[in-house]
Amino acid sequence: MKNQEQKTDPKKTAEQLKGTVTDKTTEAINSMNLEDKIGLERREAYIEPQTRDLLRKLLQDGDKVEIIPIYTPGVGFEYRITGTASNINETDKLSRNTLENLAQLGILQKSFYDSVSICPTCQSTMMTLHNRCPKCKSHNVEKTSLTEHILCGYIDQRNKYIQDRCPKCGEPLGEGQYRNMGRWYICQECGEKFENPEFDLICRNCNKNFTIKEAQLTEIPKFTLNLTRKKEIRQNVTSLENIKTLLTKLDFNVETPGLTIGQKSGMNHHFSLIAKKQIKDQEIFIALDHAVSETEIQPSPLILYIYKISEVKVDVPIFVAMPKLSETARKIAQGHDILIIEGSTEGSEVIIKVKTEIEERINQINQKATTTSKNQQQENKPETTSFFSKLIGGKKRT
Repeated sequence: MKNQEQKTDPKKTAEQLKGTVTDKTTEAINSMNLEDKIGLERREAYIEPQTRDLLRKLLQDGDKVEIIPIYTPGVGFEYRITGTASNINETDKLSRNTLENLAQLGILQKSFYDSVSICPTCQSTMMTLHNRCPKCKSHNVEKTSLTEHILCGYIDQRNKYIQDRCPKCGEPLGEGQYRNMGRWYICQECGEKFENPEFDLICRNCNKNFTIKEAQLTEIPKFTLNLTRKKEIRQNVTSLENIKTLLTKLDFNVETPGLTIGQKSGMNHHFSLIAKKQIKDQEIFIALDHAVSETEIQPSPLILYIYKISEVKVDVPIFVAMPKLSETARKIAQGHDILIIEGSTEGSEVIIKVKTEIEERINQINQKATTTSKNQQQENKPETTSFFSKLIGGKKRT
């Protein structure tokens, strides 16, 4: 009959459902607006060790601390943290590309510091300035000064007045009897004398020769902490320390940030924290992500986290939302068996909750493993028959 109920395969149905969830998750990630994507990139930036170290220093050293460029001969401009704090001497070189990226994400504030000429060919700042003869273009130019002997009216280079005597009349240069006529340039190649030389530049990186007009001009910025995000930054760089300490005490190997490979896609997945611990023959795997906002966490970071843990076998999934999840995000979290932590992780109550949850899940895993092991032993146990049963069975066959 057409109305007869069709038998369904539960395993097949589960796989279809899982595929549907994954597809919807992927669609949601692709449909994020620009602001959401920048927010996710900013959250990824917060978990980079170098970024976390930099932001900690800026928070410790005060609002007036700047990251300014310092010119190093043979290298160019390098960025270092400067300020008035006692630990400023322990400065590290910072990549300009990293600082520019953090400024684009709104973590740092970028502003004008200086502008310099750069090579039009290789954009290097390592250049030398040269005086040039306007007649023959030679660099073999001597800079000197002219002196006039007032009594006889003779004018010549100052170094021609040997022992302070006029080379024309031989009289000594007494006080008030001579005057300096200003600077003068003499070309040692063609003998041309001129008051204002021309200038050109030579790039010491690619040996390109060019005029000042041909040189390009570039801005050299400085960077400071974006004070409008100071609360967010502070929460991001300090929010996981207590959880990390707890997991370390529970003998987990902790990585912040953590990196693992998706089992299906083969993609690298970054987590704010991953922790691993070997218990008997099984490895317990914890994957934690966290997101921070001024008001509430929107669904985007949580959706991305759900997608990542669908790619990786996670025993204890944890998502930290500071200050809280939005109502939509909270509904999405339901049914995914994720330990959701809302608010600060610095309180002892939160740490106790996390510890209790981890221990309960580990116990569940151990109980399940024990039950599975017993069932396998029962299945593999050979069937034993008593001598009397064998005798009776043999008589029946005859």
